[in-house]
Amino acid sequence: MESVTAQVKSRRGTALSNLDRSKNIVRSSRNVAKLDVTSQAQASELVQFTKYTKLLGNGLAVIDFTSRVGNIQNTHRTGGNWHRQLFIESSGFAASAAIGTGFLKAGGYGLGLLMVSTPIGWVGLIIGGALVVGAAAGASMTTNYIITNDAGGIYGSLMNWITSS
Repeated sequence: MESVTAQVKSRRGTALSNLDRSKNIVRSSRNVAKLDVTSQAQASELVQFTKYTKLLGNGLAVIDFTSRVGNIQNTHRTGGNWHRQLFIESSGFAASAAIGTGFLKAGGYGLGLLMVSTPIGWVGLIIGGALVVGAAAGASMTTNYIITNDAGGIYGSLMNWITSS
């Protein structure tokens, strides 16, 4: 350390050679993101928060899938075309899941970029996360609405094409 600091001609020294200078540099640092995780308990809470959000996301997918299976079963019980309903529900589920996942990944990268480049705090992270989740949910529901309205016609066209071949 002495050989490294020997070349410095500053009267105040460096952060390595002057403890007060290093404390002042740390206190006045403007390059550090303002997401202050100061204890192990806060870090643990942050990890728990990510686990809950993963559980919530997977739980919602299971609920959506189960309701779609119920729709198919109800169509079968009433003597309807359950193959068509299966095509509609599976298309809607796959498309809305893909769109929602894409929005969440893009939003996650965006929030990560904001955390690195700006002094965003906990409030900004929570508000940004809520906006990303809301946008993903809105995009998924819109995609599901469009696909479920159009998938019946696509199924009919496919069946006509297959039977005419």
